[in-house]
Amino acid sequence: MSLKNRIVKRTATILIVLILLLIIAFIIENVRRDSVSNYPPVGDFIDYDHSKIHYFKIGSGDRTVVFSSGNGTTSPYIDMYHMQEEISNRTETIVYERPGYGWSEPTSRERSISTIVDEIEVVLDEASDNQSFIFVGHSMAALEIIHYAQKYPEKVDGIVLIDGVHPQYASQMENLVPVSIHITKLINSTGVMRLLSHVDSVKQNLIQARDLPENLNDLALDFSLNQMWNQTMLAERRELNKNGQIVVNGNHLEDIPLIIFSASENPMEGWKQSQETFTSWSNHAEQIWVDTNNHFIHLEQPELIIKEIHQLLDRE
Repeated sequence: MSLKNRIVKRTATILIVLILLLIIAFIIENVRRDSVSNYPPVGDFIDYDHSKIHYFKIGSGDRTVVFSSGNGTTSPYIDMYHMQEEISNRTETIVYERPGYGWSEPTSRERSISTIVDEIEVVLDEASDNQSFIFVGHSMAALEIIHYAQKYPEKVDGIVLIDGVHPQYASQMENLVPVSIHITKLINSTGVMRLLSHVDSVKQNLIQARDLPENLNDLALDFSLNQMWNQTMLAERRELNKNGQIVVNGNHLEDIPLIIFSASENPMEGWKQSQETFTSWSNHAEQIWVDTNNHFIHLEQPELIIKEIHQLLDRE
């Protein structure tokens, strides 16, 4: 057999193997797509406008710490697990899962910041008897938290932002849904991502949170694969400019305490400069720079955020 024929034969064999792997991956993906239904919800649901919104409440006290995750974080319950476990020893805590996240159902409601805040208020009004909240939010959650405080300042005792997006930065963001997100979503839909998740490094990147109980590792992985960049999450991203501008046009926080954790080496263009101006949003603002390029500061160094939450709770 000539060299040319051997090359053609090997190439054909490789292509056939790749096609078979893709077919197997696609079949497995369709079988496993609803695997999160194997995990009973840990919390409760609020029925709101034809969809169910999930939240998880533990602990007791006369103030409530509310945790909210950033855009694309598939399971806020997992994302905030360690911090909620710690703070719930002291007071009431709620992890809020926006529509399309965790166990919450997706929604066709517009993802305007006003709608998102209305959803939060409905959940908190039913979930807690308290009217005193400390909000802890990561990334894009900064917008909904600040806008909630603009609308209900009397209910907000403090805010902790974890590399939170500055409203002005959000209002000027370009390429709101980058090609990388579309590619990731496509790869995941074929089932290739699920096959790759058997590689430890890929699995950990999908789970993100560290030192979880083993059963939560499995849950986190399934949520990541099943909820990755769903349409509700993408709709949120498409509204970032408008939502950021709405918050910019609203009131500043005046005397509401504001703790700002910022990743000093965040690689996003202009991010660090925007973070530097965040202290102007409150008369009682403190900025804490963390020497990292990791946007998920709360997963890398949760003890830093926990300490500041305790200090807010210590305030009369």
